[in-house]
Order: sequence, then C-alpha cells, then structure tokens
Amino acid sequence: MRSTFLVTALLTLTTAAACGADGDDGPTTPEILDGFAPRASGPDELQVVGPIVRDIAPGADVTLCSYLPLDRAFPDTLDVVGAEGFQSHLAAHHAVLYLVERERPVDTHECNDDDMINARYLAGAGGGDVGGSVDYIPEGVAYRIDAGRQLMVQSHWINATTAPVDGQAVFDLTVRTPSTDVELAQLFTWTSTQIDVPANATGSAHTDCVVQQEMQFFRIGGHAHEWGTQVSLSYTPAGGSPEVFYDEPWESYMAFDPPRLDFARAEAMVVHPGDTLSIDCAYANDTGDALGFPKEMCTGFGFYFPGTAQLDCTDGNWPE
Repeated sequence: MRSTFLVTALLTLTTAAACGADGDDGPTTPEILDGFAPRASGPDELQVVGPIVRDIAPGADVTLCSYLPLDRAFPDTLDVVGAEGFQSHLAAHHAVLYLVERERPVDTHECNDDDMINARYLAGAGGGDVGGSVDYIPEGVAYRIDAGRQLMVQSHWINATTAPVDGQAVFDLTVRTPSTDVELAQLFTWTSTQIDVPANATGSAHTDCVVQQEMQFFRIGGHAHEWGTQVSLSYTPAGGSPEVFYDEPWESYMAFDPPRLDFARAEAMVVHPGDTLSIDCAYANDTGDALGFPKEMCTGFGFYFPGTAQLDCTDGNWPE
C-alpha cells in the first residue's frame, strides 16, 4: 500500500488551490495544453505540471525559467530514484525540472545566470520528435528533494514556424523515503561558448575543464545542435595522456536525444582533482549567417555522485 506521504505529495503537486466561480476555495487540476497528452503518472510517481508558456514568437530561440508557487512544493523530503519528462512538440528543444536553492517570485522569464546558480537538477525532457525522455538513475543513487523547497521548470524553445506557439512540460518522478544507503547525485557540465562558424563554412569548438573534486559519473554524454557533425569527449588523468572515450558522428536528431554512456553505481567513471575533461565539436554551417553560441552548442554533461550541487564549468572556469 502506498504510504501517506506519497498520497499527500501527489495531491499537493497535481492540484492548485484556486477560488471557484461561487467564491469557495477548492483544488483545481493544473491546465494541460490542448493537444499535449503526457501519460498519467503511475504507482509511487509524483507528477509535476509546468505552466503553459504562451505566444513563443516566430523565429524565437529562447530559454525560459518558470518558478512554481510554493503550494506545488513537496511537503516531505524525498529521494528521486526514477524520472520521465515530457515536452509539447511544437518548437520544443528541452525542458528541465529543478529544485530551487533560494525562493524567487512566481513567474516565467528568460533565464539568466542567477537562475542557473540557484538550481539543482531533478529531471529532464527532450523535445523534437522525441518529445520525452526517461532519466537513467542506477540502483543505489538518487536526487534528494528537500521538503518545502520551490520548484522551477527551465524550458528551451526554438520556433521555426511563422506563427506564435504555446508550450508546456510535465515530469513524472518515482520517489522513495530518504535513505542513508543511497548516493546523492547531481549534474555536471563543461561547455565552450567560443563558437564562431562563418556562413556556409565549417568550424570547430574546444574546451578543457580541470576537475576540482572527485566525481563518479553514472551517465555521461555530449550535446550539440543541428549543425554539429562530430562531438568527442576525452579524459586526461593528472600528469597523463588524453583518452577519447566518446566519439560520435553527430546528426540533427541528437540535439534532442544525444548518445549517452551509462554505468552501474559500482562501475561508475571516476575522475579526480587535477584530471581534465575535454570536449571537441565540429560543425557544418549551411546557412547564410555566422553561427555562434547559444544557437549552436558544445557541451559535455555528466550525472555524478556524491553531490548535492549542480556544477557548470564554462570555458574552462570551475564554478566558485
């Protein structure tokens, strides 16, 4: 039988307090975008429904941060041991559910640096034809959710149509009571923003990140957009020689569903302080305009333990 805290959290996350037409307070189910049909949550799953993002303009390439009201927060501390995300199809690139470190006003705005240093990863969703994705979390690993902490949905939209579109993201989380037997995990990225590919030409990008703490990766991969032709990741132990461990000829659909390397907890890829993670990306720009960041990207990502903070190493700069 499902425990009381699961039922309580489910009611909290899938309903919103609202005033009825007759003035009586009562719960309402969060609105779902017309034509968007994420699956119903299953046993021991909690569903987090992001707000509908209205009127994404034609030609827009925008990343939005939507802060949810505190009555959508989890009422108990929980461990996320499984997750699946869904993003409505039109203009979708990706969506991520975050736990917020510091409470912010309830709104949706274009994401900024303050948003990203205020976030801890919980779940993700790929867009495009994929429309959704299942997070790999091995046995014995979990993301920790603190009771009462605000949630934020980051959503990236690229509207290549000639009309405004609306969008939405939904996440189903499989949760357990907190356990000292699990390793807590978080997201690490290393990114080059130094991308400059001339019109109708090829180009490349590269960055190195010298690791400042031990991390054990259970999932690792690369990310580029539709003009990427190759993404390679390499590892150099301190004082040693580089070794390429991920080398993928890139296709446009991989922007939404990149190849990934997955490891069991006991077989995680371990990096140590002083080791270096590198990424190399190649591009073929078939447009009449120069191509730069963030329209195109060159990012390595890894989910690591032990960790309770998202770490982003940008252009070789370890986060402070």
